[in-house]
Amino acid sequence: MRGPLSVFLFCTASCTGSDGSSPADAAAELGLDAYLGTTVASEVTQDGDTITTTFDDASGPRCLRGDPFRAATREGSSDDLVVFLQGGGACWSQFCLAVTKAPEGVPEVDILNPGMADNPLRNFDVAYAPYCDGSLFSGDADLDDDGDGTIDRYHRGLANLSATLNVAAERFPDPPRVVLAGSSGGAYGTVLGAILVRAVYPDAEVVVLADSGTGVARGTSDPTYVQDLLTEQGSIGFIPEACPDCLDDGNVTRVIDWWFAQDDNVRVGVFSSWYDAVIGDVFLQLPPATFRDELASATAALHDAWPDRYRRFLIDGRMHTTLLGDPTGIIGSDLGAVELPPDAFSLLTDLELGGLDTTEQDGLAIATWIEGLVDGDLDVWVDVQAAAGPVPTPE
Repeated sequence: MRGPLSVFLFCTASCTGSDGSSPADAAAELGLDAYLGTTVASEVTQDGDTITTTFDDASGPRCLRGDPFRAATREGSSDDLVVFLQGGGACWSQFCLAVTKAPEGVPEVDILNPGMADNPLRNFDVAYAPYCDGSLFSGDADLDDDGDGTIDRYHRGLANLSATLNVAAERFPDPPRVVLAGSSGGAYGTVLGAILVRAVYPDAEVVVLADSGTGVARGTSDPTYVQDLLTEQGSIGFIPEACPDCLDDGNVTRVIDWWFAQDDNVRVGVFSSWYDAVIGDVFLQLPPATFRDELASATAALHDAWPDRYRRFLIDGRMHTTLLGDPTGIIGSDLGAVELPPDAFSLLTDLELGGLDTTEQDGLAIATWIEGLVDGDLDVWVDVQAAAGPVPTPE
């Protein structure tokens, strides 16, 4: 399932390191570039300023159960670009709660709403990547779970993200600044996704906004969990060999640390609640206190190492996501496209979500904090850590 090198991989002399490599080369070196420049559109439709591209699955992109993948772009009034990775669960052999179809168009959730005054990205060009394959935008494996000779799971996250970036590069070829934002599973997708964005946009300032998906997993309580998951979904080979301890602590946050050392034109802002019920309880199946402690230690290590390039907005409570305002940014509007265990239906109705116009800490609104992150204003984009309250009892 690997294709030729992308025609996008190039770099000016000013960003070439002393060893001849550059941040834009990293995707090729890791094998992440397999689908850049190779995905093929089967249908293109336009609705106003929004263009939806549906892809030929023979060229790579595909949703979890075989439905076609599609991505959408929308032109704004700014030259800057936001690439948004939708949330929507995860799927592996022991657990599957995932969106399985890709909608048309761009949902007008908070961070993608051009009419929302509190949205600091409201004027940006948009490239929207639905999340429909359950592999955190990095999978590259087809699995026959029951051994009957028919594929049951198409983990095509890498191809799907690459397809989105392919159409983005065609329609928005030279943005001075690219914001790679993601919520929930999409936020986890930004970890390797930032390396792919750099390959497509070698000269742009890259800003990552990870909403309720910081790269924290089960940590030291189950250090092999991440390796097993990435191996099953076909993305373990994308972890840099030059970072042999990247997964040793049971999280993927050390990949961010490795990437900072390669690319000095990227910064990362992360949001989470201390006891995120969706990530901690449902997907990681951790006691709330364990999730809190892993979140604290893993993100502190990054902030301590890169204080001006990695900052947090951590609040108390159980809230999941703050960029969306409503669940459609996680599960879409088609509930029939959501695959979930029978005992997880209440998750869809009991989600505690924040919004750009509602989330704040100590008088600092999340929208203002994001604006500071995007602008590189270190006086506004401060490191925020609310005190963690009493440990909740999972329901």
